[in-house]
Amino acid sequence: MIATLASWKSRVQIPPRPPDTALATCFVDSHPRLPLLRCPKSADHWNGLQPETRGKLLRLFAVLDGKKAERTVQDYLEALIRAAETLGALDDTQKVADFLARSPVKWIRKHGMAGYNHYVRVFKLPMPFYDFQRDPRRQLPRIPPEKTLQASIVACRRLKWQAYFRLLYETGARPSEPFQMHVRDVDFDNCKVRLGTLKRSGYTAERELPISELLAAQLKTLAAHKDLGEWLFTKTTKPKEPLKYKQAQDVITAIKRQLRQAGYSVEGLRLHIYRHAFGTRTYQLTRDLALTGQALGHRNIEDTMIYIHLRPDQPRRYDVERCAIQDKEAITLKVAEGWELAVQTPMEIYFKRPRWVP
Repeated sequence: MIATLASWKSRVQIPPRPPDTALATCFVDSHPRLPLLRCPKSADHWNGLQPETRGKLLRLFAVLDGKKAERTVQDYLEALIRAAETLGALDDTQKVADFLARSPVKWIRKHGMAGYNHYVRVFKLPMPFYDFQRDPRRQLPRIPPEKTLQASIVACRRLKWQAYFRLLYETGARPSEPFQMHVRDVDFDNCKVRLGTLKRSGYTAERELPISELLAAQLKTLAAHKDLGEWLFTKTTKPKEPLKYKQAQDVITAIKRQLRQAGYSVEGLRLHIYRHAFGTRTYQLTRDLALTGQALGHRNIEDTMIYIHLRPDQPRRYDVERCAIQDKEAITLKVAEGWELAVQTPMEIYFKRPRWVP
C-alpha cells in the first residue's frame, strides 16, 4: 500500500498550495452572496489588506451569512474593509473603535460599529467603547392612540399575523425577533416567551417576558405539529423557512390602509412603534428606568430613554432639566434649588422636580 502510494506520487505532479490571495479570490468568485467584492473599487480595497485580515473577514462573513440580511452583511464587510485598510489590522479594539466613532463618513460609523461588535464576538476580543454623541436633534416617533394599536392587532385575518402583532404589543419585541424564535422559546404552561436577537449594534442577552393566555394559545396553535427546534413563524408556501421582515412591512402597510378607511388615526403606526408603546407603558407602571431597559433588552440606559414618551391622556408630573457633566456650577445650583437626580449619562446629568407639590 505504501509502495503503491509512493509510486503514484512519483508519477503524478501535485500542484502547490495557492497563496492566500488566490484562495480569497476563489472564495469570492465561487460565492454568489459577495457581489460587493466583485466591484473593481471594492476589490482594490480588498486586495490591499493583509492576508490574515482577509481571512478573518471571510470567517466573519461565514458566521453571519444566513443570520443577517445579505445587504446588511455586505455593509458590515465594506465598512470593516475601509477600517482595516487605514489601520492595517482589526485586533486593537479600542483603536478601531476610535476610528469608527470619529469617522466623518456616516455609513462607515453606522455599519462599521455594528459589524465590529460582531467581529469582536467571533474572535473573542475585548468589547470596545465607542466615544460618540447622538444627534440631539433626533426626531422621536409619535405613538398612535391605544385604540389604534388594539385595532391593528385584530385587523389581520391570518392567525400568525394576529399572534405576531400581539407579541410585539405585549413584549415590546424588535420587529425581527419573532422571526428568530423557535418552538422551544415559548413556555406554554407558564405563559412566557424567550427573546433575543443579532441586532445591528451587536449581540443582546436573551430575556424572558410574560405573555397573556390568549397569546399563549395562539402561539400554541402555530406550534402544532412542529418540533421544538423548528421556527415558530414560518412561510405558508415554505413551512421550513421563517418569515422575513419585508413581509411584515407589507402587512403593516395594508393594516394602515384598512384602519385609515375605518376612521382610525394611523399617524406614527409602524412596526417599531409597538416597542415604543411597550417601553412607555412599562415605565408608567413601574417608574423604574433600569427595569424598563431590562425588559427592552437594552445595554445602555440612554437607549431606554428614547422609548419613554409622554402620552396625551396622562398629565406631566415632573419638570426635567439637564446639565453637562462638566458644568459643576450649574449642577450645584440645581441641587440647591431642590432638583432631584434622575439619570446620569457619561455626558449629561438629568434632574427632575415635581410639578405639583402636595
